[in-house]
Amino acid sequence: NQYRDEDTLLPFPIVSVTTFLFIIVLAAALSALYIGARRNPHGVNVIDLSLASRLHPVPMEEVGSGGSTVGHGNSSGNTNGNTNGDTNGDNQKDGPTIRSFQDLTPAELHPQAGPHRHIVTPPADTKPITLVTCTTTVGYLHIVVHPSWAPHGAGRFLTMVESKYFSTKVALMRCMKNFLCQFGIAGDPSYNKPYNGKAHLLEDDPNWLPEGPTHRKNELGVKRFGKGYMAYAGSGQNSRSNQFIVALADHERLGGGSPWEVPWGEVVGKESFDTLDKIYTGYGEKGPSQPRLSKEGSSEGVAKDFPKLDYVLGCDVIDSR
Repeated sequence: NQYRDEDTLLPFPIVSVTTFLFIIVLAAALSALYIGARRNPHGVNVIDLSLASRLHPVPMEEVGSGGSTVGHGNSSGNTNGNTNGDTNGDNQKDGPTIRSFQDLTPAELHPQAGPHRHIVTPPADTKPITLVTCTTTVGYLHIVVHPSWAPHGAGRFLTMVESKYFSTKVALMRCMKNFLCQFGIAGDPSYNKPYNGKAHLLEDDPNWLPEGPTHRKNELGVKRFGKGYMAYAGSGQNSRSNQFIVALADHERLGGGSPWEVPWGEVVGKESFDTLDKIYTGYGEKGPSQPRLSKEGSSEGVAKDFPKLDYVLGCDVIDSR
């Protein structure tokens, strides 16, 4: 037979129809054997977790990992995995664990001095209390606001919550391990305007904590300013504005006489205390400066320079009575 140029266009040798059908049947049989080999002794197909987990994340406790754990984002060792502060941790995928006052204990609603917390019993709640849940980049913070503890301080915080101030993405800008975390400058600088200037500073509330060096802790070892206490940052008498502090650990010096440090509320629930432990503290005093945040807010530049910085993404009133 004479060689034809058209033969060079054939991608593979032509085989008979019978041979082609035999190849298909053989391939199907081999596939069936392979699938059978991939079944476990109980006859359940093996799942490729490397793919399935990307399509639909599978909780590790459901996989049967023999008790091992996998870290997501921040850990209690403050090795935060956030890169831009725009995404919540995996612990938030199912929503908050506290949804109303019914989820709190009597001690969380109306705390009293005890052997482990509260150096003294806080003022009695003669005014309605409010439950606020704040969403952060590392979890939820559930805050019970007690106007009877500090009416001016509590009132301003609630006003800011109702105005969606914290939805501007507020940087947790000055956070120090085993001490405190300072925050409050709005992610959108325009939201700071109602709080700028001396005319908008709050009058001090009376301090209900025992003051002075002799009252840093009591005979039971309970320190004056409990972990999770909420107060304001300030710089003198009647200096409270729109910046807050939350204690990341029990502390004996806070609340000892500085008029801005009177607590107006506290975080409650294990979920909240876990969140406090996850806040990144690696920047310490070297986080973004107050002047920069006041000018730029939570800008792309701030995120680039401080990629592990955590944020409050929003706060909402959940319950009140």
